[in-house]
Order: sequence, then C-alpha cells, then structure tokens
Amino acid sequence: MAGDTREPDRASSDQSTANSTDQPTKKPKHEFPRRSEKPKEITFTESLKSISLKDFTTFYKAPCARDSLLVGLGAGFGVGGLRGVLGGIGSVWPACNWAVGTFAVASIVAHEYCQRRRAKEIDGMKQAVELMRELQIKKQKEKEQKKAAEEAARQAEEEERRRKSWTNLSNYKFW
Repeated sequence: MAGDTREPDRASSDQSTANSTDQPTKKPKHEFPRRSEKPKEITFTESLKSISLKDFTTFYKAPCARDSLLVGLGAGFGVGGLRGVLGGIGSVWPACNWAVGTFAVASIVAHEYCQRRRAKEIDGMKQAVELMRELQIKKQKEKEQKKAAEEAARQAEEEERRRKSWTNLSNYKFW
C-alpha cells in the first residue's frame, strides 16, 4: 500500500538538506494528526455523564412520547392481564414478562407510527406553503396585469379626451 503522503520521505529530506544548506526549510502551516493516533474510546459511564437529569425528567415532553407510552402501557396491561388470568397462579412471572415485552414493542411501534405521521404532516405543510406562495405570486401577477390594463385604458381615455377637447387646435377647421 502507499505510505502516508503527509510525512516527507527521509531519503529525499536528507538529500534536500545536503543540497540546500543555506536555504531555510518550509514548515507546514498546520500540524496534521498522524495515522497511528486512534480516536479516544467512549465508555458507557462517559455517555451517561453526557445526559443530564433534566433529560430524564422531561423525556415525556418529546413529540409522540406521551401517546406512545400510553399505548404501550395499555397494550402491556392487556396482554399481561390476559396471560395472567388464562395461565392461572403459576404463570405470574411469565405474564409479567409478556406485559413488559408487549409494553416495549407497542411503545416503539406507536412511536414510529407517530413519527411517520408527523413527517407526512410536515411534508404536507411544506407543500401547502409552496402552493400558497405560488397562488400569491399568481394573484400578484394578475393584479399587476389588471393594473397595467387599467392604466392603458386610462391613458387611451385621456388621449381620446384630449383629441376631442375644444382646446385642441387641430379640432378646428378654417375653410
């Protein structure tokens, strides 16, 4: 494979220093990172430190979060309750597992459905804004054309009035 092009070749640098001892060497303006340097690994605790307590206490205010959590809660309660009632006393723990699993799946599905619906609504709003802008431009052009036609009609009327006016000397015939 090719070597790092940012690092000068040692053999060529030794020859260049031997040939030009009285000329100053050009140094790069910026220091570039070396390929051998690896990015710092991010640990689980560091990622948790980046989340504040306020994020945990206000997550329900995010769009679609409340509705999806309520759907998941209802679905989990329903499936877990059915599983517990139909399975009898011995199936309490499996019923709880089913309830938690159903809650998680139903919440995720409801959240994704809500997000898609919101994205579709946003696209519809963008299209509506574009159509309104086009309609406004169209009405503005029609208004300008109407104004230009009215101005032309007014000028023609004014010219006709001047032509028929008694103060116009060309209207008088002296023969």
